[in-house]
Amino acid sequence: MAYKILDSVNSPEDLKKLDARQIPELCSEIRGFLIDNVINTGGHLASNLGICEITVALHRVFDAPNDRIIFDVGHQSYVHKILTGRRERFDTLRKCGGLSGFTCRSESDYDPFGAGHSSTSISAALGFAEAEKLKGSDAYTVAVIGDGAYTGGMVHEALNNIKRDLKLIIVLNENEMSISKNTGAFADYIARIRSSKGYVRAKKHAHSILSHIPFFGRYIENALASVKQRIKRIVYPSNYFEDLGLKYFGPADGNNYEVTERLLSEAKRSGQSAIVHLKTKKGKGYAPAESRPSEFHNVSSGSGKTTFHDVFSEELTRLAEKHKDIVAVTAAMGDGTGLVKFGEKFPERYFDVGIAEEHALTFSAGLAADGLRPYCAIYSTFLQRGYDNILHDICIQKLGVNIFIDRAGLAASDGATHHGIFDVAFLSHIPGMSIFAPATFSSMRAAVNIVYFSHGPVAVRYSNAPESERVVSEFFPDGEEYLGICHKNYSEAPENVIITYGTIADKALSAADKLKADGYACGVILAERLKPYADLARGVIPMLDGAKNVLFLEEGILNGGAGMMLEHELYGMGELDGRKYRILAVNDNFAVADTPCDIYSAAAIGEDDICRAVKEMACSWI
Repeated sequence: MAYKILDSVNSPEDLKKLDARQIPELCSEIRGFLIDNVINTGGHLASNLGICEITVALHRVFDAPNDRIIFDVGHQSYVHKILTGRRERFDTLRKCGGLSGFTCRSESDYDPFGAGHSSTSISAALGFAEAEKLKGSDAYTVAVIGDGAYTGGMVHEALNNIKRDLKLIIVLNENEMSISKNTGAFADYIARIRSSKGYVRAKKHAHSILSHIPFFGRYIENALASVKQRIKRIVYPSNYFEDLGLKYFGPADGNNYEVTERLLSEAKRSGQSAIVHLKTKKGKGYAPAESRPSEFHNVSSGSGKTTFHDVFSEELTRLAEKHKDIVAVTAAMGDGTGLVKFGEKFPERYFDVGIAEEHALTFSAGLAADGLRPYCAIYSTFLQRGYDNILHDICIQKLGVNIFIDRAGLAASDGATHHGIFDVAFLSHIPGMSIFAPATFSSMRAAVNIVYFSHGPVAVRYSNAPESERVVSEFFPDGEEYLGICHKNYSEAPENVIITYGTIADKALSAADKLKADGYACGVILAERLKPYADLARGVIPMLDGAKNVLFLEEGILNGGAGMMLEHELYGMGELDGRKYRILAVNDNFAVADTPCDIYSAAAIGEDDICRAVKEMACSWI
């Protein structure tokens, strides 16, 4: 589709050449481009529709990439990508080897800092700003942060460390909840005066005149400032940001381009660390997204089938009807984890703590310590933030917190920042932690019920996907609810055996078929209970009868993963004597694809990799 103005904009320099009167039409075209593309590729639509005017203004006011623009979370950077020379590749968005759905340093010089996780922008921007100051640079650093990300604790830690004399500007994009309190029409009027050109010019002019009055000028200016602050606090309540020493501009309409550019320009000219507070309409310009912004927050190109978190939510809700001590906790992912349905049924027993995974886990520990049964659901990639809370607050005290780990495994669309490949490794070495990996919906239901009766911490990990029909038919032909260790039926003990867990079991079965066709008989063992690993080892030993080559297949990191833990146990039991044992997992990298490909192949754990590993063991003498 041709876009009259957008087609001529391939860089911020092109953008600056446009007449200001062309900007509203450009924003309209950008929204049309986003809708046309993101509906097909999948991705974060509503937030990007809302941030058009802000992004355009940023690139007209500042000089990127010399000036650094850092987005938080990076999923609101689509307009930024479009304006910085990546429009032609937009059909590869969130595809393996294509454009990242977040800012990415290796993708463009215009992305100074990668941000797949929330609430990091101000800390990073502060680092840039301090570095530029030390180098004597005049470059500005701009952090663009949404009000959702503002709930993260790191934001407040960073704000506490900002100095006044930095070329640092924070753009607060408020699109859902109010942060600064507004006190009616008069407060809005004061805000308009304080952000107007005339007001700022008047202040500067008054300062210039008073500072040149001999002897008394400074005293008069200080007295007037004191009176102004007292009046302001009467009619306009104390502003959190100004109390921290930041120059505050706003709140203002972030979808009004003229106002937005003016405020950013004034913040730039202010000569000190500043915050520009802008309110935008999430889903702006696309009626379905405006009326249902949560639905269009992350548009999926999938089929909409039932997934593991749907089954988790349904079973937990059913179980909670029977057990009144069950509570559910999530960190701003009520929809993503399915727990919002639990919250509709039991609002008083549902806690969404915002983007604060550390707090969610320690809060759950407190609930458990006082006798409740918390089910805390967090994405695998975000659980990494709560490692200390799991170890120190939950496991040392042996508290019965049930951690349900969503999005476990490789993230084909969201890439390296969202791969759930580290949770097994960092949980495996924590004493007292049990780890389950249900492979079917029936096993998920069983897990929800079993962990209720556990006396210590339990982690249950699962993917954001439908169950595999083949895994169900091969391992659970009778539809039983099972959560343990099982193997694919075969007529005789094969020389080659693959042990695996999780979603990748489907690929293990397909690889076994290919191996059989090539003359390599291969069995597959599916483990749904990983830790305690001694129990796992004892469970698989009878299934290894006749096996000469054992491949442990893992959709996770190699170092410290389940494969290494099982190898240690089997070796100690003498079960690897006379057998070859190999681990196929993500080997010391972040599984980043450089070119379009299958994500499993990018991580070197695809079907061909599995077949190659088994054949190499079978054909080698060592």
